[in-house]
Amino acid sequence: MKNNFSYEYVRDNINQITCWKVDNNRYWPHFHSSMEIIYVTAGELKVTLNGQVYLVKQNNFLIIPSYFIHSYTTDTYSSAYILIIPLGSIPSYKATFSKKTFAALLVEKTPLEGELKYCLDALCKLSKNVNSQALENAVKGYTYVFLGLLIHHVGLVDIPNTKMISLAQEILIYLQENYLQPLKLEDISKHFGYSKSRFSHIFNEFFDCKLVEYINGLRCRHALELLRENNTTITNIALASGFDSTRTFYRAFQKCFGCTPNNSLIK
Repeated sequence: MKNNFSYEYVRDNINQITCWKVDNNRYWPHFHSSMEIIYVTAGELKVTLNGQVYLVKQNNFLIIPSYFIHSYTTDTYSSAYILIIPLGSIPSYKATFSKKTFAALLVEKTPLEGELKYCLDALCKLSKNVNSQALENAVKGYTYVFLGLLIHHVGLVDIPNTKMISLAQEILIYLQENYLQPLKLEDISKHFGYSKSRFSHIFNEFFDCKLVEYINGLRCRHALELLRENNTTITNIALASGFDSTRTFYRAFQKCFGCTPNNSLIK
């Protein structure tokens, strides 16, 4: 079975430039310090980015700056490149992107598409087998060319006020640290200083899903690892993953992974 939750929800452990292709991309909300760039080669990819929905169509680029919360959904079909660029790997731009961001995140038409795609093709091939300083330098070279072309076409602006973005990041971190504990909407909203209705509205607006669905996704991902590693019962795994009943666990697991826990080890 393919694990659709393979990203870390706070992904700060990537230290090298990576590029790959993916079909029918689907990921729940997450963020990381690396810049991420999507190029759709076929179909249409729905991306929720800091609460705003983008429909990224064929031959479109979408730029996801550092620490922007994003999730992916494919309604019918999509095929795309994903380029992950840790800011530490591009020191010449690191200081720039600490104060600036791209003037537009969705790039629908650019005369530089051919050159940009050429760089992505090269990065996709090279980043898989970086086993020498020469290849590492080549990957960085293509990345600098790619970013230079993109900046030339799109332009840069000052980073806007990020108060609500910071709140959303704090919510994700809080849930990541506490999802194995009993979590109630009333307690979580009180922790962040909001009413239940206001907190639900903020969560739904930013993450494009309900709070309980997101928490269950974290718990199911944890349960999947326990299923692969342990020989204990389904009931014990459900309870160890934060669920209050086996019935709730089965329902949530089926929704997350498209199969029952009994079949979850099929890859």
